[in-house]
Amino acid sequence: MNTIKISTNFVLRMLGAGILAALCIGAGVVLYGWLRGWRTATQFSNGFFVSSAAVIILGVLTIVGGFTSRGNFAITYSQSAGDASGPERTKQMMVELLRGYNALIFSAITGITLVGLSILIYNLFG
Repeated sequence: MNTIKISTNFVLRMLGAGILAALCIGAGVVLYGWLRGWRTATQFSNGFFVSSAAVIILGVLTIVGGFTSRGNFAITYSQSAGDASGPERTKQMMVELLRGYNALIFSAITGITLVGLSILIYNLFG
């Protein structure tokens, strides 16, 4: 039976990329807020919270889109018309499934970091 092995290097890269993305999105929120005239910690905290919700929702939509494409008979039927065998098609389906979950995990890390920054901003400056 095949098992999925997750390396420590992969986990650290995923955490680093998620935190870096959160910091970049956070910088965008700060710039947007400053240009819009936000001056209170509550406004910036709310901006971080809304951006975190948007990122997490996008991650969830990657999973939903994957379920929709795998459940589409036309796509499944067109894949069977190729020269790939059943096990090869199953392996490709598993790769696509894991890509969707990787995107969800990445967006969850990014969103949770943004929520943490939102709470931190409110508690320190609010």
